[in-house]
Amino acid sequence: MYARVIKTASKENLLNFMQDHIRKEANIRTDRWAGYKGLENEFPHIIREKSEKKGKNFADLHRCIMMFKAWLRGVHHAVRHLQSYLDEYTYRFNRHKMKEGIFENLMTRMVEKPPYTYKMIIN
Repeated sequence: MYARVIKTASKENLLNFMQDHIRKEANIRTDRWAGYKGLENEFPHIIREKSEKKGKNFADLHRCIMMFKAWLRGVHHAVRHLQSYLDEYTYRFNRHKMKEGIFENLMTRMVEKPPYTYKMIIN
């Protein structure tokens, strides 16, 4: 899973995000939200499905969004740090099944990378 803060859900912003994280030949399932219209030119394998019964088509996605919102409400409060919160959440989510080894993975990353200071986050 990847996440990025965007000012508007315009076609251009969505396209930039998709180009950064999705291969053009990937099969992509979306709902019929108008913002996805026209992305077929860059991603020919987009399938736009009619939404059924409050997100039943995309249950995992809706569950992930609900979990993120609950986590965000419970821990974090500054909108200006939203991208950092998204980065932390996606890191945790993408590794939530790695019960063994997640601590070692985190320690390795901390040792191999330079410090990321609070000043770097707020600037």
